Amino acid sequence: MKKFFAFLALLLSVLYLSSCAISKKAAIKASDNYYVSVHDNDDFDAFDNVKMTIVAKGLVYYHCHYPSLFGGPQDISILEINPKKYRFNVLNHKSLRRTSEAASEAGAVAAINGTFYNMKKGGSVCYLQVDGEVADTTKGSNMQLRTNGAVVIRSGRLSVEPWDQDKEKRFIANPDKNTSVMATMTLLIQDGYAVEILENKGFSDKRHPRSVIFEKDGRVCLMVIDGRSKGNAAGMTLDEIQRYLSLMGDGKGCTSAVNLDGGGSSTLWIAGSGVMNHPSDNGKFDNKGERRVANSIAAFKK
Repeated sequence: MKKFFAFLALLLSVLYLSSCAISKKAAIKASDNYYVSVHDNDDFDAFDNVKMTIVAKGLVYYHCHYPSLFGGPQDISILEINPKKYRFNVLNHKSLRRTSEAASEAGAVAAINGTFYNMKKGGSVCYLQVDGEVADTTKGSNMQLRTNGAVVIRSGRLSVEPWDQDKEKRFIANPDKNTSVMATMTLLIQDGYAVEILENKGFSDKRHPRSVIFEKDGRVCLMVIDGRSKGNAAGMTLDEIQRYLSLMGDGKGCTSAVNLDGGGSSTLWIAGSGVMNHPSDNGKFDNKGERRVANSIAAFKK
């Protein structure tokens, strides 16, 4: 009986976990839904490094540690959410607060840190709208140029969409109490294809911890890629995230994806389990270094 349950757990991991069936071969097929291609020198034993947890019906958490992916160790947390069972919304923290605290107080089942913000004064530096009320607009010519993606939530349904200043003006002029918006940078995937990344030296081409929201197979996925921890997690460039996401799903990949604020802000929280990744602000590879941020994206049970 023990052997049966061990086999069943292994089978579920292979069926559900995206991109976690990587070996020394150039590419290996994990299931009919997932397929990831990597360099020949990358080394990953899927069966020893994959962990799947069914948090609740329609809520599945994946943790995978790659000893060598894109030439360095990677530690990735992914929460897959069924939108038929959960609704989403933007949380404006009003002051700088930990994602876990704001989400717990709001009664959320899960949350990920949000968009870029003023670390001294608080407030988003990208467009932020909660239930039709505009909290912040995109500030500064550099942010206006590079903020080309947004998480748009209409009546609790989340989608990742392109963004620009003209679209921002339309949302300001036509507020809808059933709509929340979090603009951010950078849009990574649109309609299943990688989006050209505007050069932003030090941000796009350097490895950092990253927070990402992507859509795949009708699910909304919250993903945090840890980093800044030598020997444990290297982090990724934006190009590496695109490659990782684009190669999911037997070449189909995810349909859309956007990069959120990263670095020390990157946090994935689940009610009852706590912070799932390893926030880097305390310089330790643990779950204790969560940074106070200005906003987040949260999921709620319908």
